[in-house]
Amino acid sequence: MQQFGLGWLVVQLAIKDGVPQLAPFYLGLVGLSRALPGLAFGLFGGVVADRADRRRLLLLTQSSAAVAAAVLAVLAITNQINIVEIILISALNSIIFSFDAPTRQAMVPRLVSDKQLMSAIGLNSAAFNGATLVGPLVGGVLIIPFGVGGLMLINAISYLAIVIALLLMHPQPVIDYGPRLSLLNSIREGLSFIRGDPVLRWVVALSVATALFTRPYIQLLPAEAQMLGVGAIELSWLLAASGAGALGGALLTASLGGWKHRGALLVGAAFAHGTLLIFFGLQHTVLGALVFVGLTSLAVMVYLGMANTLMQTRTPDALRGRVMSVQTMVFIGFMPLGQMVLGSVGTLVGINNAFLVGGIIVTAVAGYAALRVSALREAVASARPRAATSS
Repeated sequence: MQQFGLGWLVVQLAIKDGVPQLAPFYLGLVGLSRALPGLAFGLFGGVVADRADRRRLLLLTQSSAAVAAAVLAVLAITNQINIVEIILISALNSIIFSFDAPTRQAMVPRLVSDKQLMSAIGLNSAAFNGATLVGPLVGGVLIIPFGVGGLMLINAISYLAIVIALLLMHPQPVIDYGPRLSLLNSIREGLSFIRGDPVLRWVVALSVATALFTRPYIQLLPAEAQMLGVGAIELSWLLAASGAGALGGALLTASLGGWKHRGALLVGAAFAHGTLLIFFGLQHTVLGALVFVGLTSLAVMVYLGMANTLMQTRTPDALRGRVMSVQTMVFIGFMPLGQMVLGSVGTLVGINNAFLVGGIIVTAVAGYAALRVSALREAVASARPRAATSS
């Protein structure tokens, strides 16, 4: 929801500055401000998640995010906001998320039994990733009556519900898995575990490709609306279609709790969402864009669910924070970087052509994985992963 509000605000700032043609570049610049801290702090967040009481760590990160959101709301309501302040707050949020995301995902297996694990991971993935797709839908609905400032204030208040829920949970103290390594050696241990598993290697590779070349389409929808010559109402329709598709994908992902052949689904969903983004880039009417943005979001949600489940179920608890931090780094590091890349390409050749290029690249990578990487194609998700081994 906050990212939608920021996106719309950035487009309006570009118009206010007299350079509406630079709106995609402005959006990309904000994305870059999230990418650099995400790349710098992403892996450290995983180490902290494996060393701290995860509930207490989440209380700290969620409270910090609430304060940052409140500052943003005040600046927007008082009309004191500018692109520099947006960049700084976006960078701060990226640092917070670097510690928050791997901690949230690493908590799940400790909260449920073996029988419930697969479904729990699927539901958590649907909630975690669905928020990035459904959130803009909620933002699109709320921005019309409340404006950007009101939307930011609602977002800040919403963090209270998460903090209260965390206070009601039992602590998650650190489990002693043996001698503690240094910070850098701990990071190296997590990366070595991924490198030693061909399935995880390819999950990360596909995630990097999608983060750079396809998934930023959501953040660039304001530029798509501008290309179509429509305003906030039609943008909210695009976001609603995306949210509906994401909801369908989340429900589908959650319903696959007992389905173990996640590798084939992951590759298929990556191929599908790359192909659908190509068709989205070919649209020049609002109706066509609505159809294909919804289908693209559905396929993206299925892909994210499969990627999350494979990484969670193939990783022992002692390494889970560090392994999931790699996915977090991809999400908050490479995806905003991809937003900058696609936004810049969109400025030069048009946003639709940028979507075409991104879709073609991901479809090609997924096609290669489907044909040549049998380990990924045949990968299954097991109830509990094997024990970690020191590197």
